[in-house]
Amino acid sequence: MYRIATCALAALVASTASASLMAGSVAIVGFQASGAPTDSIAFAALVDLAPGTVLYFTDNGWTGTGFRGVSGTDSDGNENLMKYTVGANGLAAGTIISSISTNASAGVWSLSGLVGTGTSAFQQLSLSSTGEQVTVFTSTNTANPMFDGYTSLWNFDNTGAYENATSSTTGSLAPGLGFGSATLLSGGQNYAVFNFSAFTSGTAEEWAARFSDAANWITGTATTSTADGSFSVVPAPGAIALLGVAGLASRRRR
Repeated sequence: MYRIATCALAALVASTASASLMAGSVAIVGFQASGAPTDSIAFAALVDLAPGTVLYFTDNGWTGTGFRGVSGTDSDGNENLMKYTVGANGLAAGTIISSISTNASAGVWSLSGLVGTGTSAFQQLSLSSTGEQVTVFTSTNTANPMFDGYTSLWNFDNTGAYENATSSTTGSLAPGLGFGSATLLSGGQNYAVFNFSAFTSGTAEEWAARFSDAANWITGTATTSTADGSFSVVPAPGAIALLGVAGLASRRRR
């Protein structure tokens, strides 16, 4: 019995660790086109992210078969790609990081330098209020992250509809994404940020559903980027019960 409880707890921990990131593990919670001093996005961790975890962000739309313009020799596609590497202390679930953050202890943005061994380079996303898509993903292909080996985590779209990408203002959902791992807003948003003031806490699944609901977003013409911050992510009821069983088993073994 004790072994079963211990194994169950290990499975729970693995499901919330960055080693097994999946759709909905990370969300985009802020979008700023025509920003000052630069365009920006902000992401939120819905699970604990281990030190060294690498996240990629692109404004290349999904064509139905791949990210627009990406090929075996073009690793940044028709638009841009940037990378975030989590710092030595990791990121706790409920952490918000802006793409213009200078908090090096939390992690580091790669906004320049070669993506792989070719000529493509990381660069700050250039965002448009007339139509834009941003996808965050992980990838096992460090030389060409968008070509293959990727796992999509979240998509933000401000065009009011999904469509296969044929231009810089169009894009569909990458495989595996949907409600609970995507945000679709009406077109023409220059500024969009999730309204955290409307909620106090919730499980990762509850937050993901809130982030997916356009009614929970504030939009307009502001030019202020979403700042670093935090919010409360609590374990799901089943996880709390499982932790209790594992703790009881541990005490009995002593």
